[in-house]
Amino acid sequence: MRFHGRGLRVRIIWTTALVTLLAMAAVIGTSILALNAVTRGNVDTNLRDRFVLGSEGIKDDPRGPKVALNTPLDSVEDSTWLFDASGKQVLGPDAGRRVQRVVDDLGSVTQPTSVTKRGRVYRAGPVTIGGPDPGPGVLVVAQSLEPYQDTRAEILVGLVAMALLVTAGATGIAAWTMHRTLVPVESMASLAEHWSETDLDERFDGLGSQNEIAHLGHTLNLLLDRVAGALRGEQRLTGELAHELRTPLTGIRGEVELALMTERDPDTRARLDRVVLIVDQMSSTITTLLAIARGHDHQHNSTTVDAVLNATLDGRAAGERHVRRPAPAPGVRVGATTDIAVRALSPLVDNALHYAQDQVVLSVRDGDRTVEITVSDDGPGVDGSDSDPFAAGTKSPDSSGAGLGLALAQRVAHTLGGEVTLTSRRDPTTFTLTLPKP
Repeated sequence: MRFHGRGLRVRIIWTTALVTLLAMAAVIGTSILALNAVTRGNVDTNLRDRFVLGSEGIKDDPRGPKVALNTPLDSVEDSTWLFDASGKQVLGPDAGRRVQRVVDDLGSVTQPTSVTKRGRVYRAGPVTIGGPDPGPGVLVVAQSLEPYQDTRAEILVGLVAMALLVTAGATGIAAWTMHRTLVPVESMASLAEHWSETDLDERFDGLGSQNEIAHLGHTLNLLLDRVAGALRGEQRLTGELAHELRTPLTGIRGEVELALMTERDPDTRARLDRVVLIVDQMSSTITTLLAIARGHDHQHNSTTVDAVLNATLDGRAAGERHVRRPAPAPGVRVGATTDIAVRALSPLVDNALHYAQDQVVLSVRDGDRTVEITVSDDGPGVDGSDSDPFAAGTKSPDSSGAGLGLALAQRVAHTLGGEVTLTSRRDPTTFTLTLPKP
């Protein structure tokens, strides 16, 4: 099993980045709205002040509007126009066609009017023209928004850069925090998984009691205590039952052997031989149960795969079936004694020899941390409706066994830290025994 903390870490980091980015986007949007409001307020105030000063100068200066408007109020970007009562332009610069069209439209307004078009803000209103030719008129003042827009663009670039820096910083801090937080959790999960397979007496020490990691360690310690207690209770019960069963089986075998010494009838002797065979099968099963009940004593031992294959195949009758073995591999070792490894492999070989039509093939694959021994046969295969071929009591209708072989093989493999899997149901039928390396 692999601890999936990395997926949680990535989700939290991406969530932090997204939330920070959304928050910064909201800040930028609010800042731009506020900047637009301030800019428009400044422009409107500037135009209003210029309009008031211009209208008062036109009204009060006896020299006429031309002298009154000839002041340093206008800059290169700011313009002022004066129209008489007939809508004729009296004063003002020669503007471009589009600007002049807007100004001409405003030259006949009868009340204060403000218009924004094509990057400029215009303010117009009726005024009184003094001087030698007094009379009513219309004053139009305008101001370009281009400087403000340039400033706003620069501010926007700065805000975006700041948002990216803040988002990157928040994401980096979140990544660092998650790393510091989840690395101990991953380490503890990995150790707990390793201890559950190798040494249930190991515990997390020096945890203290001031943080959540320590609480997790105490919880894992309690869980390991319960698992170890349940496993030891199961092993104790299995061992006691195996010992209780071995004694009467030994007696039965002895009685049958005595009967064989005196019995002359061939049919009776065949039945007695069958009883001896069944008793030996039960004794082998009990021996396997005892090996499981002894726990993890075998895990610090090792043997070669060749030794396991030799011990498994020696003495097994293949009949007319051809058994093809892999090439010798003296350097390939597994972390178990030969006897216990044989007890995991033997049911697979027996199963293949029972169902094969012509051929049984054994192969070995040497991995980085495990060794895989595959057993294939050309028999009818495993019915796809069988949900779990390793369940105790599962067997084919023509089988005379109890259906414990594959279940015991799986159980022994788990005891060794490995597993037995059905890798192909037919053509060929293949079971794979995976054992850890020492």
